[in-house]
Amino acid sequence: MIELDRTEARIVGVLIEKQRTVPDSYPMTENALVSGCNQKSNRDPEMSLQAFEVAGACMALQQREVIARVEGGGRAVKYRHRLDERLDLGDDELAVLCELLVRGPQAPGALKPRVQRLGFHASPAQIEAVLRGLAARQPALVAQLPKRARERDHRWAHRLGPNSGVAGGEDTAGEDAVAEMHADASASASLLERLAALEARVEALERRLD
Repeated sequence: MIELDRTEARIVGVLIEKQRTVPDSYPMTENALVSGCNQKSNRDPEMSLQAFEVAGACMALQQREVIARVEGGGRAVKYRHRLDERLDLGDDELAVLCELLVRGPQAPGALKPRVQRLGFHASPAQIEAVLRGLAARQPALVAQLPKRARERDHRWAHRLGPNSGVAGGEDTAGEDAVAEMHADASASASLLERLAALEARVEALERRLD
C-alpha cells in the first residue's frame, strides 16, 4: 500500500492534474511543482510549501517509486508520476483519485465538474460507481465518510495516507465526536462541583440550626 503524507499527496495530485490539463508543461520541474502545490484555485487546504520541502518530498517519492525522475530535455530536473503504474489505475480512476488528492474529501456531485476538466465526463452516479470500485480493492484506495450535519450526500476520501480524511485527518466527524465528549465531561464536572457546593451549604445551615 502506498502511504503519502500531505506534501507527497499534493505533489502526486498536481503531477496527475498537470499531465491532464497542461500536457505541454509535463513532466514538471521542482519549481513548477512548488507553484502547482501552492496555487489558490482547486486546492483544499491551501498550502505554502517551500522549495526545500518539495525537493525532499520528491526525493522520498522517487525512492518509493511513486514518481520518476525524467532525464534530458534541459538542465532542470523533471518528474512524472507513476501512480497509474503502481496501482493499475484506468484513466477515469486516476482522474477521480487526483481530485481527492488535491482537494480532499468530496461527494460525487462536487467531483463531477472537477473531473470533467481532467477528461472524465460522467454523471454523479457514474463517478460513485468508480469510487465504489476503488473502495472494493484490496487494500481499498478510497473510503466513504459519514455524513456531517446538513450534508445531503456522502463524501469520499482517498486512503493513501494518514492525513487522507478517513481516520480524523481533514474529516471533522471524529473531531466533532471528541469535542462532544469533552463538552459532556465538562458539563458533568461542573454539575458535580455545584452539587458539592450545595451540600456544603446545607451542612453549614444544619450546624447553625443545631
